Amino acid sequence: MDPAELIDMAKRATELKSVNYADEQPQPEVAPVKKKKKKLTKAQKRELRLQRELEFKKLEITEHLKRELELSKRSAKRGKEDWEEICREIKIEELKTEVLEWSKKTQRVMQQKDEKVQSLLADIESTQELHKRNFERHLQVLDFAISCYNTLLEVSKQLYESEAQQLIEEFKDELNAHQKIQDGFRVNCENIMHATNLVVENQMLTDYEIFVEKQDNEVNTEIEKRFCIRDAVIAKMKTLHKQLIDFINSLVNVSLDTKKYEHIHMLMDRQRNFVIESRRLNDIEFRLTRTAGELQRDLVHNEVEAQRKLADLRLEQEYFLQVRKGIERNINYDRNVTFEKLQTLSGECYGMLKDYQKLLKYGELLLSHAANCRKLQTESEKVVAPKNEDETSIDDATFQLEALNLKAHIDISEEELSKHMHLMKNFWHRQALASTQNLLLAKE
Repeated sequence: MDPAELIDMAKRATELKSVNYADEQPQPEVAPVKKKKKKLTKAQKRELRLQRELEFKKLEITEHLKRELELSKRSAKRGKEDWEEICREIKIEELKTEVLEWSKKTQRVMQQKDEKVQSLLADIESTQELHKRNFERHLQVLDFAISCYNTLLEVSKQLYESEAQQLIEEFKDELNAHQKIQDGFRVNCENIMHATNLVVENQMLTDYEIFVEKQDNEVNTEIEKRFCIRDAVIAKMKTLHKQLIDFINSLVNVSLDTKKYEHIHMLMDRQRNFVIESRRLNDIEFRLTRTAGELQRDLVHNEVEAQRKLADLRLEQEYFLQVRKGIERNINYDRNVTFEKLQTLSGECYGMLKDYQKLLKYGELLLSHAANCRKLQTESEKVVAPKNEDETSIDDATFQLEALNLKAHIDISEEELSKHMHLMKNFWHRQALASTQNLLLAKE
């Protein structure tokens, strides 16, 4: 039949006030069986068949609507459970993401602190290596200065020896030149004396010849004068010769006095040794004073460096203590935040558990009501077929009512549901124990 005809029949049935199946159900029992019925006309029979078809259609529609209502309730319940499960999973995922973010943040902070500590340790090692290299370079410079000073001493010693040798050679040259001058003076004096003797001899010979030739008084007087002059000159020459010989002898005695030269050389050697020893002692004193000054400077420098390093280490200790306090504060803050979040989570989970228990009770009640309704429905669905009408009996024989099968629409059984509830109770019990342990650890 078309839907339009069904709607018309429904309208007609409402006009005839034959909507309630429960009111019309006892009609076959009320009708007397023994009395003869009046034969119905074809129109009445058709109308009666239409009424019965309408009643069956209404019953079928009501059953279909009830089934749809039950399915919608079950789907709404399942959707609510799925939504609660999704919300729970979303909340757990959010908490997991927050915990992971906090763990990553703490790991990143600790990694940054470790990097800073490693950089500080690398700087300390580099400064120590630089200090070692500087100290080695300082030692190399000191060794180089000592070698330079030793070479300077050797060069000055060689220079002094060369100068001393040169002075000795110059002194020897001067002595040789002085000896040569003295020899020249002696030769010249001897030559002068020989020349004067020759001149005097020639003059005396000439004077004697003149005296012989001229024997007069003037000549004699002249000769006498000349002899006087000669005697005076001879005496004077003798005195000069004597003085010259004395001078030459004095010079010879001075030049040939080896003891004086040995004494002079001994004194000069002693003076030279005294000067060398005094210079050596002065050099040793200067070197020792310089080394003492350098050691004093090194001690002062090392003390200053030690004080500076102690100050740096104190500052680093204060810095690391501040960093450690900051990390501890952050850890305590994170612990408090996580504890508060766990408290809120445990509270929400406890509330969800209570809601779940309530929903379980409601579900059990709904299952019991559904079982009761199914029993009542099966009882109410019993239909008595009419006896006198063939067509209606054929239609009733072919018609079969499809009742709602609740077990086919249920996903899990009651035992599995109770197992899940027991597992959820154990889970929330373990979560409460873990939260209490975290609280005790935080208090400790």
